[in-house]
Amino acid sequence: KQWYQRRVRADACWALSYLTDGADDQIQMVINSGVTPYLVEHLAQSDVRVLTPAVRAVGNIVTGSATQTQTALDSGCLSYFPALLQHHKETIKKEAVWTISNITAGTKDQIQAVIDHNLIPLVVNALATADFNTQKEAAWSGYRSE
Repeated sequence: KQWYQRRVRADACWALSYLTDGADDQIQMVINSGVTPYLVEHLAQSDVRVLTPAVRAVGNIVTGSATQTQTALDSGCLSYFPALLQHHKETIKKEAVWTISNITAGTKDQIQAVIDHNLIPLVVNALATADFNTQKEAAWSGYRSE
């Protein structure tokens, strides 16, 4: 039964990641469904099969408008990023850095929220120590916030 529940959660998160991988109107449709807080809660999953699409979906949401990004921030997503940015799986770390990079492309208040959650030192650490693809995303986060 637990295996089935994890599989359903993973499939639901993947579906949301596909739905949010597009134009702002697609992202808004997902936000309007009210699912964002539940999606954000899955950022605490230890099962990488659920965590991977959850991080991707939240990352897709923050590629939208500043208002859409704010919805993810208001759902508490940043509190999960210290762990995600230090995750043992490089793919999770890369997705987390990519998400922070997109948030830092937002408003001054959104950039300040990243700073207030002490995420900049973790992104800098990824820039110094992670694999090349994660380093590229970390470099973008500094460039986008200029």
